[in-house]
Amino acid sequence: MVGTRRAASAALRDPRAAGAVAVALTLCTAALAGCQRDDSALTLALAILPGELPAYREVVAQFERGTGERVVVVPQQYADIRRALAAEAAAGRGTIDLAELDVYSLAPSAHDVRTLDAADVGDLPEVLDRAALDAGTIDGLRFLPHRLTWQALVYDHAVLGRAPATWDDLVAVARAHPGRIGVKGALYEGLTCDVLPFVWAAGGSGERLDDDGALAAFRLFAELAPFLDPYSATFKESTIAEAMARGEIVLHLNWPFAMSLYASQGLAPDPIRSAPLPAGPSGRATVLGGGYLGIPRNARHPERSRALLRFLLSRDAQAGLAERLGWFSARRDAPLAGGALLAGYGAMRADVRPRPRLVDYPRLSRAWQQAFRAVVFGGADPERTLRDAQRELDGRAGA
Repeated sequence: MVGTRRAASAALRDPRAAGAVAVALTLCTAALAGCQRDDSALTLALAILPGELPAYREVVAQFERGTGERVVVVPQQYADIRRALAAEAAAGRGTIDLAELDVYSLAPSAHDVRTLDAADVGDLPEVLDRAALDAGTIDGLRFLPHRLTWQALVYDHAVLGRAPATWDDLVAVARAHPGRIGVKGALYEGLTCDVLPFVWAAGGSGERLDDDGALAAFRLFAELAPFLDPYSATFKESTIAEAMARGEIVLHLNWPFAMSLYASQGLAPDPIRSAPLPAGPSGRATVLGGGYLGIPRNARHPERSRALLRFLLSRDAQAGLAERLGWFSARRDAPLAGGALLAGYGAMRADVRPRPRLVDYPRLSRAWQQAFRAVVFGGADPERTLRDAQRELDGRAGA
């Protein structure tokens, strides 16, 4: 506990870190019940559901048996882990040896973790998916993909017969089923994850709102707007999944958890199935999601943290996580979980892209969300909306 006391002392000198240090203290005192008695244990902080923890511990136990190490797994929200890393970096001492962060929050936390060199990662760069590896490269390689996820199309096979394969097909489905097309339209990150695949599928960069790909995507959104479910402006992942379970919508974009939910309800793989996203003028794309592992700048046991990191990314460990938890691996030699239930996700694997790796990504993401809502729910002109939004972004960047 000495490290956490010093962290708290540093917070008193830097009030900005005080709230975050409280999170770091909680990580130790609430979840590391034995930290005073065994400071040699490795502390792994990750976002994991209570129901997933026993299966995850089974995989970690293999590392413990093989090395004699003790690993304390600390379930926390990504936001809390991010704040704890920042606090420990500011304080100069830490309690976390290995941390998992959401892929879209990597850039702001990049300098709170160590750079990984060739000795740290071994042959992992050769076996990991290149796009997934690139997402963790921010001023050097800092994060490695622990588990991946991405969106696919979820559709009602009994109603539609087949999933729309192109943008034209999507418009035709919308016209044939007015009010039954769903989008996660609440003002939050999930909306950006619905927007960017269409921008990329039209050749847009995803970093600018005023390029031709963005305009093509937003013209499609304007065409679809009259046919959306009236509750789309409030939908998030869970609520849109529930709407489909009730038969209120016939298709939407979602993460693999939705298919697991439907399977538990007896609704998948029939009538609800997964499929690739509709292809646009430049092909298909989907947004990379998932958790990435990094070694905190002030990890207590950095060498042993590296060994745990390599183990968790090994083929055996990744295969175990896929089998026990249904997690997707970034390893090209690991099996893809889910089988027929997640066939649509498997078909999208080569089309997964990371979100823009920008320190100010949250501001860009909010601009995409606001532009979408203005066009789709407010009837604004797509070209003017995107041009004005980019002008505002450029103005703030130059301020």
